[in-house]
Amino acid sequence: MQKASGTTIGVIHGLIELGKFDQNIQKVEEISERARSEGVDILVLPSMINGIPIFELKKNLRIKRSAETIPGRTTEYLASIANKYNLYIVPGPILERRGSKIYRSVVAIDPAMNIKAVISQISTPSGYGQGSVPPIIFVKDISMGIFIAEDIHLPELVLLMKFTGINIVLFYPYPYTSLDKVISILKARAIELKVMVVSVGCTVKRKDEEVLFIPTTIIDDNGVVVHEVLDKSVKMIKITISNPQNREPIAMTSAYRKLLKSLRKALTYYAKNV
Repeated sequence: MQKASGTTIGVIHGLIELGKFDQNIQKVEEISERARSEGVDILVLPSMINGIPIFELKKNLRIKRSAETIPGRTTEYLASIANKYNLYIVPGPILERRGSKIYRSVVAIDPAMNIKAVISQISTPSGYGQGSVPPIIFVKDISMGIFIAEDIHLPELVLLMKFTGINIVLFYPYPYTSLDKVISILKARAIELKVMVVSVGCTVKRKDEEVLFIPTTIIDDNGVVVHEVLDKSVKMIKITISNPQNREPIAMTSAYRKLLKSLRKALTYYAKNV
């Protein structure tokens, strides 16, 4: 079968089993083999692919202690899969530990087993705050804007993405927000940024009992829902972005440069004060 022109992204609506690292990684390998055979260039995975929860952690010190480093066990396994199947892999947030600090972190891994980027939210006493690195990942020839949970409400991040000229947005939602509210804000972001927005969901189980379901939703650049996964089965949705290199950032006048500098400072403020 002839591959469609452009870069093909495979978005996985998957099943995550809490506390079962090996089973989750085995599923990633199986879906990666299928993705490669179907012409996928970039594989997007759901949150918690290592089976460690990333939400509602304030009272669960045991889970916090299970946070991984990056590079670490999960990224090393994913890097070997990326290399084996010649894929770029973007897993959803995992719980990361850097010294005494805890983060929700998204990484991008290339087929040469390199970690190309790490986008993080830092855990603070009052919740999670945006890290000081702009949440934009450059994978292959695609520029991806990344929103993790509460980040979707920050207009500063939207402006940064608009200035950069992104091709697509990946959103990893907070699971306890109503679907109607999620779709409303995603429609707004799609129209503002003039790109497709993908809310990456999954089904989460613990000891064979479902504990969480997050729908996967795709919204086009006109703010129209074009695909929804509302059932519990594992699916791969393919998206082809044609001529992504033609996406142009906003022309950087002196006024825009000044604003961009202020926005970058705002990210540091969120990391320190949220």
